[in-house]
Formats: sequence, structure tokens, C-alpha cells
Amino acid sequence: MPGAPIRLLGECRIGTGTSEVALQYRKGWAVLAYLAVERGRRHPRTRLAALLWPDLDERAALTNLRQVLSNLNRAVATAVGDGVLQIDRESVRLCPVASAGLFDIDLIDAAGSDGGPDRRVAAWLADAGTLLEGIGFEGCEEFDEWLAECRAWFAQRLSAARERMRDAAAAMGDWRAAVALARQLVAQDPWNEGHQCALMRILAEKGEPDMALACYRKLVHRLQGDLGEVPLRETSELAERIRGACRRKAAPRLRAVGAGQLLSLGA
Repeated sequence: MPGAPIRLLGECRIGTGTSEVALQYRKGWAVLAYLAVERGRRHPRTRLAALLWPDLDERAALTNLRQVLSNLNRAVATAVGDGVLQIDRESVRLCPVASAGLFDIDLIDAAGSDGGPDRRVAAWLADAGTLLEGIGFEGCEEFDEWLAECRAWFAQRLSAARERMRDAAAAMGDWRAAVALARQLVAQDPWNEGHQCALMRILAEKGEPDMALACYRKLVHRLQGDLGEVPLRETSELAERIRGACRRKAAPRLRAVGAGQLLSLGA
């Protein structure tokens, strides 16, 4: 999964390692993402041209699209083979068969679904960014609206995949992966107390209750300072259970220290 040769989440790339191929035109990424998301049907060239060059007349927009498609097709063919893009005089589409498994966006829903905490997949999920991250096109309002909706949709799917992989990693005791994914979820949605509680539980189970309680204090400070609110009862109860476990764990050590001091005084 992490080796998907065409990446549209975060830094866009076609190919891996020495086979990576650059696109000549930035709008090639827009065309590729649009075709990948809106797969399963042919898209009229006139529609794509109007979407990406709304200020040009149709002839000029179609000329620009032809140049972009030519470069995009060469790049994809070089990196992964022929037949992925199906282009004719009237329309464009991705071949459903040839493009299967090539795009990272197609692999999100499978991540963590088998319950296995694959570290490579966990690392990929932790680092995956937004769709066409950092790419925008001035004056292409309709495309930008489409992109914003898709980014929100993929963010939800990534969040669900990260939750699955986080829980699978924690269940198997892979604390490094579990903590990384839990922190990623908190950073993505700091107001989600479910994510905060999951991070606290993982840190406590990992043997770092002080860090878990530090996360709780940070949450309390953020809620009070920014919203004038307090954590949910479930969150506060979890913090209290972690404190109680810390006290129970510390008690034998304190008794041992106390006994040692008495022996020293008696001597």
C-alpha cells in the first residue's frame, strides 16, 4: 500500500524512487486528481477545459488542455505503463482496470481493515496529507469548490483509517505506531475528546501515565482558554483513573522508601 505509484495526498508524485516522473504543467495534477476521483465515466474535453480555464474561450482552453493531457499521458505511461489514461478526440477517462491500485486515494479504506498493524501502512497514514496539498488555481472557482469538498471527504476517510490502524497497533502492543497515529488524529482535530482519550489510554498502557496526564492538562487549558468549557465527564473520569493507577503504583515504592529510612534511623 505505501508504495502506490501515484500519490495525490500530500506531496503529489508519479512513480517511485528513480522512476519518479515530473509533470510539466501544474494543471496536470488537477486533471489527474479529477479523473481519479470522478472515475468510471468519460469526461468531455470541453467540460475539463471550462473547469480549468474558465476565462479563456473554448478553442484556447481546449488547446491548453491538449498540451496538459499529452504531457500527463507521457508521464503516467513512463512511470506505470500504457493504457491508464484513455484519451480520444472528445473525452478523457482513467481505465478502471489499468488504474486499479495505482492511486493512494484508492487504498485508504483498506488501511487497517484487516486488523494487522503494518508499520509501513501506519507510517503512510500518519504522513498522508490533504488532496493536492498546496495546489490551487486562481480564477478556477468551480474547480476549487470541487477540490474543497473532496479534501473534506478524504480527510474523513483518512481519519477513520487512522483510527482503525491506531486501535490495531495498540491491541498488538506496537506503541510507536499507536502513539504516532493517535497524535496525528489529535493534531487533525484537537477538539475531538474521543481522540484525546484514545491518546491518553495508549500512553497510560505504554507505561507513560505522566505524559497521558500532561495531554489531559493541555486539553483542559485549551478548552478553558479558547471556549470557556470543561472536558466531558468521560474524559475527566479517564484522567482520574490514570491518576489513581499512578498512586497505587507509587504506594509500594513509598512504603519501601519509608521502611528503609526507619532501618537507617534505627541503626
